[in-house]
Amino acid sequence: MDIKKFNKIRSNNPFLPLSDIVYELLLRDIISFRLHPGTRISENAISQELSISRSPVKTALEKLVDRRFAKITNNRYYVSDFDPEYYKEICDFTMMIEPFAAKKAARNIKPEQLEELYRISDRLTALYQEAYVSGKDFGFTKLLDQEMAFHYGVVKASGNGLISSLYEEHKYEVWRFRGCLLYSRPEGFFNTVDTDHRLICDILKLGDGDLAAAVTKRHLHVSRDSIERYELIDRF
Repeated sequence: MDIKKFNKIRSNNPFLPLSDIVYELLLRDIISFRLHPGTRISENAISQELSISRSPVKTALEKLVDRRFAKITNNRYYVSDFDPEYYKEICDFTMMIEPFAAKKAARNIKPEQLEELYRISDRLTALYQEAYVSGKDFGFTKLLDQEMAFHYGVVKASGNGLISSLYEEHKYEVWRFRGCLLYSRPEGFFNTVDTDHRLICDILKLGDGDLAAAVTKRHLHVSRDSIERYELIDRF
């Protein structure tokens, strides 16, 4: 648990429930593979580390269980294993939402939203190139953060509040599965997708909805195909 980040969030959001802060930090540790599937999460250790009572920690852990990020075995909490069937459901969910959102975004995106997506795409290109050179020594969490920001940015640019809310609600499930791809770094993957985001931005700028949907669908297929071809879900 990152106590500095905990204190920073607590300082910036004094009225935010402690359980929400603990939940968010644990969730980030899970999707970034700081906590691997099967790792025990100690309620007592976290409360001592953060100098808070066990009650908000327990509330956070129960929420993680409800959202399928954690499980209870013999009255102890553990990071959940990957569920292949749930993975397929999440893939279907993103395949329905993201291409449609990209199509809508091509017509509805605001100039400042497009500028921000270009900035993120430039950062992603640089990070993928850095990752390609660094290999296993690359700290992939910063890449995960930018990937999440880009995809969610396209969804928000669709202008459809319901779609944005649905994606926001399930984005950590989405990125836990995609995160295993970034974490595992199958050979050639980083070099394959490092320019995709810039291409999506260019198409959004052109306002071509059908092409935006098609390119987004291809981008998602590349990720899903890599996860399944290398059997990454079964490794964890």
